[in-house]
Amino acid sequence: MTSTIASAALRRRTTLRGEVVNVVAYERPWVRSDVTVSDGTGNLVLRFMGRRHIPGMVPGRRVRADGTPGLVRGNLVMVDPLYSFDDAGCGSGIN
Repeated sequence: MTSTIASAALRRRTTLRGEVVNVVAYERPWVRSDVTVSDGTGNLVLRFMGRRHIPGMVPGRRVRADGTPGLVRGNLVMVDPLYSFDDAGCGSGIN
């Protein structure tokens, strides 16, 4: 069962769906990629540690993420979630 981003319970494993609205790769202070996802009720950052690029994560893609959300500096963040794409575009599959 999926929840809306606005109703996601902190520190409880959940599945959320939304559309990728932004992707940013960072080198410092550690290598990571942050993917911002929105479902119309709120935003969620999918944070992938140690990865500069996530194949298929581009603005406009629909994604399903399974993980444990928490707050990081006021933002809802899921670190290294399992994910799959909800559309048939470029290489859907679970990670």
